[in-house]
Amino acid sequence: MRRLRAGEWLAAAGAVALLVALLSPWYGARARSETLTGFESFTVIDVLLVALAALALALGALQATRDTPAAPVGAAVLTATLGILGVLLVLYRLLNQPGPNEFIDVRWGAWLGLAATLAIAAGGWRALATERVRGLPPGPEPELRPTPAP
Repeated sequence: MRRLRAGEWLAAAGAVALLVALLSPWYGARARSETLTGFESFTVIDVLLVALAALALALGALQATRDTPAAPVGAAVLTATLGILGVLLVLYRLLNQPGPNEFIDVRWGAWLGLAATLAIAAGGWRALATERVRGLPPGPEPELRPTPAP
């Protein structure tokens, strides 16, 4: 856990918040007290958002367990890129609700989903800021050689 940096913590917190958001009400009918969760209202987007949350959690796990930065950096690139795609998908569903706007309200779960996907994208981006693995000793000093004679 000492190896996790601010980016990995932010992405992991965003992943947990996204899973909570998908279980929370996203839409409600104005005339009735019925609500739809993220899982109930989506067909494919919910699967993509769960995959994004799993990727963000994997970013933290890779950073915590790997000694080389190659896998965590690759996961950070994917998390940042797919996090932006997740933000766009949630924004689309906020602007284009299922059903007519006169009858459907956007509930707090949708806004939490937007904040969570923003946190995942920002966490992935922040994880790219430094490519070293924290907690490891610095590498050996490079050998200094004299310049060759002309």
